[in-house]
Amino acid sequence: MSVDARRLAILTAEEVDDLYGLPRFTEEDRRLYFDLSAAERTVVDAARTVSVAVHLTLQLGYFKAKRQFFLYGREAVLVDVRYILQQYFPVQEVACLTPPSKPTRLAQQRIILRLFDYHVCDNVDRAELERKVQRIAMLSTQPVYILREVLRHLTHQRIVAPGYRFLQEMVGRVVAGERKRLTRMLGQALTPVVEQQCDALLHADERLDRISTLKHEPKDFSYKELRREVARRQFFQPLYEFAHTFLLTTGLSNESVKYYLKVARKWC
Repeated sequence: MSVDARRLAILTAEEVDDLYGLPRFTEEDRRLYFDLSAAERTVVDAARTVSVAVHLTLQLGYFKAKRQFFLYGREAVLVDVRYILQQYFPVQEVACLTPPSKPTRLAQQRIILRLFDYHVCDNVDRAELERKVQRIAMLSTQPVYILREVLRHLTHQRIVAPGYRFLQEMVGRVVAGERKRLTRMLGQALTPVVEQQCDALLHADERLDRISTLKHEPKDFSYKELRREVARRQFFQPLYEFAHTFLLTTGLSNESVKYYLKVARKWC
């Protein structure tokens, strides 16, 4: 299976852009996000050139908005740069600005991380994040729910979220792993008797009748209908007892049980 095949389509393109795309500020946004605190103004004033100071101010505003760092072309940020020049460097011309070098850009990122008490998601964080996702998957294997919980966790821990592709692959890997875990547990828990009953329940000639009748009340209280109800109860009682006992051992939440029930219904 290719790497792309393992990626879940968790978010729409618009939602991904909302999380990771370059901020698109209104005039009100610029006043809010490019307003410098005393600590921020100190580090900006310490920049060795106006170009470095402008790009530091730009990244500060973008980080406040999305808690991300960005690579950008000149045209993409021109309106924001002009606003910053007007506010803090009114005598400087846009044409005189130069893009920051990679070492300068990384140094600015370190400055911003210190200012906001954030850190990048390193290998230790990623390993812990996957363990957390495994615990979340026991509550729900809905990819959107898992991703939202991951992003909430990263914000709470003040960690810059890794790229969407990494999160896609991690969520897909954990969801597949959780389903394998349940399949393995089920295989170990099934007794020959219960397995025979499941086979009988899913038999092509009987499946529709036995399952569909569970969704309906008896037609009447005639002796024939009562006998059918008793027979159905006798057939399904062991399966119910097994399912009830098995689910208690899985660690699944009620929401996860409902989710798997919906999946099962699609097959019935």
